Amino acid sequence: MKALEIKKYEEHYQQQFKEISLEWLHAYGLYEEADADLIENPKKYIHAGGFIFLAHYTQKVVGTVSLIPSENNTFEIMKLGVLEGYKGLGIGRTLMQVCIDICKEKKAHRITLETSSKLKNAIQLYEKLGFLHVEITDSCYESADVKMILNLK
Repeated sequence: MKALEIKKYEEHYQQQFKEISLEWLHAYGLYEEADADLIENPKKYIHAGGFIFLAHYTQKVVGTVSLIPSENNTFEIMKLGVLEGYKGLGIGRTLMQVCIDICKEKKAHRITLETSSKLKNAIQLYEKLGFLHVEITDSCYESADVKMILNLK
C-alpha cells in the first residue's frame, strides 16, 4: 500500500491522536476516565520508553496505536484505532505489525492487550496475528473483558 506511511508520534499530531482515539471509544461506548491519561499525556508514555505510531494514508492521519512497556520484559498494545472510512485497508494490521517488530527488536518476551468484546474486528485481527486469549486478573479498564497475549520467546 504505497499511500500508507507509519510515523512516530510528534507533538504536532496531538489533536489527530486524540480525535482518532476518542472516535472509536465513543462510537462503542467504551470511553472511561482511565483512557484520559494516555490520550491527554502521550509524551509521558513516550518518555517512559513507549511508542505511539500514526498511520498516514495519502498524507492524512487516519490511524494510531500505542506500545507501552510494562514489567517482565513485556509491552502492552493500547489505543489501536483507525478512522471510519479507512477501515478494511490493512491499516490496523500494519500498525500492529510495526509494534510486533519493535517488540522483537527490543527482545521483549511478550505483548499483552486488553480490549472489549464489542470490538469484534479488532479481536479477529489480534487472533490472526497469533494473540491468544487469557484470563483477565485485574484491569484498570472497566470495559475490558478480553485480554490477549502474544508470546515472542
